[in-house]
Amino acid sequence: MTSSPRLRIVRLALGLLAMGLSLLGQMRSAGATGLLLPADGSLGPLAIRSHRVSVAIHERVAETRVVQVFRNQTSRVLEGTYIFPLPPGASVSGFAMTVNGRRVEGSVLEAGEARSIYEGIVARMRDPGLVEYMGGNLFRARVFPIPASGDQTVELRFTQTVDYQNGTIHYRYPLRTAGPQARTMEDFTLSATLDASAPIRAVYSPTHRIDTTRRGARQATVGFELGNAVLDRDFDLYYTLADSDVGMSVLTHREAGEDGYFLMMLAPRSEATEREVIGKDILFVCDTSGSMAGEKMTHAREALRAWVNRLNPDDTFNVLRFSTDVEPFSEASVNASPENRARALRFIDGFEASGGTAISPALTQALAVPVRRGAPRTIVFLTDGMPTVGETNTTAIIRQAAERNGGRAQIFTFGLGDDVNTTFLDLLAQQNRGAADYARSGAEMATLLDGFYNRIAFPMLADLRLALRGADAFDVYPRDLGTLYRGGQLVVTGRYRTAGSATVALTATVASQEAPRTFEWPVSMAAREPANDFIPRVWATRKVGFLLDEIRLRGENPEVRESVVTLARRFGIVTPYTSYLVTEESQPAPEERVQLDMPVSQSVQTGSNRGNIDSVQRSPAPRPSAPARAPAADRDDFRAFQSLGGAPTGVQASIGGGSSAGFARPGTMTTPSAAPMAVAPSPPPAPRVEATGEAGRRVATRLRDMREAERVDVGTGGARFVGGRSLLLRGGTWTEDNLPTGARVLRVRAMSRSWFTLLRLRPALREVLSVGHSVRFRLDNGRVIEVSEAGPDTADTEIEAFLR
Repeated sequence: MTSSPRLRIVRLALGLLAMGLSLLGQMRSAGATGLLLPADGSLGPLAIRSHRVSVAIHERVAETRVVQVFRNQTSRVLEGTYIFPLPPGASVSGFAMTVNGRRVEGSVLEAGEARSIYEGIVARMRDPGLVEYMGGNLFRARVFPIPASGDQTVELRFTQTVDYQNGTIHYRYPLRTAGPQARTMEDFTLSATLDASAPIRAVYSPTHRIDTTRRGARQATVGFELGNAVLDRDFDLYYTLADSDVGMSVLTHREAGEDGYFLMMLAPRSEATEREVIGKDILFVCDTSGSMAGEKMTHAREALRAWVNRLNPDDTFNVLRFSTDVEPFSEASVNASPENRARALRFIDGFEASGGTAISPALTQALAVPVRRGAPRTIVFLTDGMPTVGETNTTAIIRQAAERNGGRAQIFTFGLGDDVNTTFLDLLAQQNRGAADYARSGAEMATLLDGFYNRIAFPMLADLRLALRGADAFDVYPRDLGTLYRGGQLVVTGRYRTAGSATVALTATVASQEAPRTFEWPVSMAAREPANDFIPRVWATRKVGFLLDEIRLRGENPEVRESVVTLARRFGIVTPYTSYLVTEESQPAPEERVQLDMPVSQSVQTGSNRGNIDSVQRSPAPRPSAPARAPAADRDDFRAFQSLGGAPTGVQASIGGGSSAGFARPGTMTTPSAAPMAVAPSPPPAPRVEATGEAGRRVATRLRDMREAERVDVGTGGARFVGGRSLLLRGGTWTEDNLPTGARVLRVRAMSRSWFTLLRLRPALREVLSVGHSVRFRLDNGRVIEVSEAGPDTADTEIEAFLR
């Protein structure tokens, strides 16, 4: 039975919702940060109340200060051992803890002794997540007494030499933690000050959303703060150093026998003179239709006034307002002189909300304004509704705008309120080298516009074109690089076929120069590089976002859909066409069920993100269990997505690739615990369906996050991307997708002597073995390893023979 276009857009919305909610889930168990382990073997590690880290990196030397507060939730005094996995090459410069006025001393254990300590802890706790840091040095200190129902503060300082390659510095803080102690009761905070003799250019973290503040060209501060933080991944920080006008650095990842992946960081100087800033040519196009009456119009006028007042002396600008008709401030763009700005402010003050919404005529007139040579043209388009005057077919409007945009203007669209057509505004912006953003109120829109202007105020490099000569690069994202602004940076990902020496060539329009300027850098593209394994998933997420946008623009077709499914399966990405089982540690209430029209099940994990602090000191490592129901906020999200296409509540959803289950009322989506990743049946090509309101905003936000992905989401509760492997939870076993048939199989019992032998012989398997007690994965195309609690305690000689 063929689904309708509106039902297909519901599926798209629901799939994208699952992508966003996947961030709430515990994404993998691995490694450990500092832990305080009670001597009583029946207790697990103490709960982490807060965790605060401050880092100072001067040139290539980093000093890290860690302050952790642990909570003893028992009613008795405890004795314990504090352990902290030290990064390679780190030396402890101070350990500060006093008990009853007496300073506690600690010791650093070398890798061999540290390994035996870890093995004992892993065996005691039966927690494979702690194996990640086996093989490194370990700091250990005895702690006594730990007060009953009280807190214990631990402070540790260590110094290390950070990794530096090809102009890029890499700092890592060990943070991944397994089990219920994998979250803080209160806050996790990290701040890092960067100080270098060369100018600091791009600053990038693939693991966490950071804020960066620059203090001159050679100093920067990086930080983030999370409440009830899930400690599920190490913190990685990369930053580039360069004396040139533009800083460039390339990271690569390449497995044997495959094409490589690269991630390139580009950044202009953070400080620039007025002569180095390109004068902007900016057009403000504002909706003044009747629906903009009240606070929307008030905030729109205030935002536009602020923009006009902040224009640079070399800028040119124009203002157009539209309702039933279109009225320009000037027939052509004018210089940002005090007189012209004053006239423009009076024009803006006269805006009154009335009439219809002539979006097509407004775009036509804006694109007809002559472009100033050598200046990047930016059109800021603000509306709160759908086209009602002139051409109203949004597909035709998008096509006409692209045809008339001979000046290659970047169109940035801003949608206000619940009636905007987000599909239309998204595609209008993307087809014209821009981006879209949305707000519910006039005040929120004013904040968005202010932040947007801060980002684009000082263009340094426009009309960017990038080439990677000699590397046979392909599948590069983003497809259009746009403009680089002062203090900004650009992250580009792609594939390459040819290893060895290559040249990066960046061509751009610059200030005070008629012809475009080309910047070139020699680079080396690795023939084999196991490091930087986050790059493939960043690239895949961006490509999936691009392909889903193609589907929104042109409708589904089998080839594009198959590309999405293939990438999703390989890299563990949740899409509208694939689903994963998502579980938590509590059983769903049987009455909390829902019927949703969608091709596959999308369970939502939320409970593991809340954690159970009371069980921190008693619980073993978490095990796969039943799916959980979503909380009230998530139920509201699902209702919003249902309203997008009017999805009926009496339709059964395809579960686990073929089975089905009935649901009863809005709230949750569940699947059997053994369900593999499911792929929706292929529908025929369909016309584009347009989204509006809150559900439309959510779709737009999910897709934008995918297209602009810079951080790695390592997976949902039922799917994890670990060590380059896509693992799916099938029947309680983490199973690598698409295992080879007819392969030799090595079976090993989890946590047994043979399990530790396997870790010792193949340390590279630590990451995949850390995900749980039951794992099935490929060693290569002819060999598979199965770990389970029912497996044999295989002899060392048999393991050695299998691994040869």
